[in-house]
Amino acid sequence: MIRKITGSNSSNNTNGIQVSSIHVHPIKSLRAVSVPSTRLTNLGLAGDRTLMLVRPSSSNGKYRFLTQRQCPKLTTINTSLPATENDLTKITISHQETNQSITVDVTPSSLLRNPVRLNAGLWDDTVQVVDLGDEASSFFQSILASYDNTDDTTDDYSDIRLVAQIPNQERRVDSKYCPPATIDLFGRVPKVSLTDGFPILIASESSLNELNRRLKSKGKPAININRFRANIVIKGELLKAFEEDEWKAIQIGKDGPILHVVKGCPRCKQSCTDQMTGERFEEPLVTLKEFRGLGKDAADVYFAQNVVLQPGMDGKVICVGDQVHVLTRGEPVWDKDTVQAE
Repeated sequence: MIRKITGSNSSNNTNGIQVSSIHVHPIKSLRAVSVPSTRLTNLGLAGDRTLMLVRPSSSNGKYRFLTQRQCPKLTTINTSLPATENDLTKITISHQETNQSITVDVTPSSLLRNPVRLNAGLWDDTVQVVDLGDEASSFFQSILASYDNTDDTTDDYSDIRLVAQIPNQERRVDSKYCPPATIDLFGRVPKVSLTDGFPILIASESSLNELNRRLKSKGKPAININRFRANIVIKGELLKAFEEDEWKAIQIGKDGPILHVVKGCPRCKQSCTDQMTGERFEEPLVTLKEFRGLGKDAADVYFAQNVVLQPGMDGKVICVGDQVHVLTRGEPVWDKDTVQAE
């Protein structure tokens, strides 16, 4: 029998730590939506990264996910949270600079009926997704083609497609990072949406403050926490910088969800992208390499922690201001292999 972690009835283990902000990313790599509260599903935060952009892959005839790593101007495009009216669930996508917007149907029944399916590569996974049509593709093509926004070349993005995760799809996290308490009664590890690999990312304001202190000491400007695209941001007067590295299980709010911290998040050039303008800089990677080179051969730099839900947490709600209880601690976990960012 697998022993689950139980919650805390005491406030003594919070150290004044609380949730300072919550962020949902309806479409992978587009601008985040800040919310005062969110409901948890078996995929993570409700509505988080269930859509993404893809392009044909030249190597295998399939499609490949597209992010700010290749196209930093994606962050200039806004998305709404899914909204349901008259039995239809839709999201609105808009771009202020070109004054364009479009509404996309993401009703689960509509997605299940959609016959246009693509196989898309997402890191080491291949996921089957639903193509959301030519109008959505033309919307993104017209916006992205208006920028000269790739590293070295001009791209018209004529082959870009907006796709959605198929409801009830069985994509799961990497089992080698999951503790026993995250395994369900059927021996399965948690599910995940179209995130890079884990359902939820937690970042600390104290850790950001330490990074910004180092940036300022070199005469460089401070950066915003949104560079790291976390779902949950935490703060606390007694919270030490990078203390979250050693957390193993936490509970958010009284009788709230229990989350398991599984491994650090390796950073790539996406963290060097201004999340409002899409402009790219050399920081914070240069400074992070000076003190956060961790993992195999210290080749990767880390900021923020990936977490998964303990089974049975579906439907629970977290709110800005909720206390964070640290239930267990242990040695930090980094990637077992060097990460090859795309």
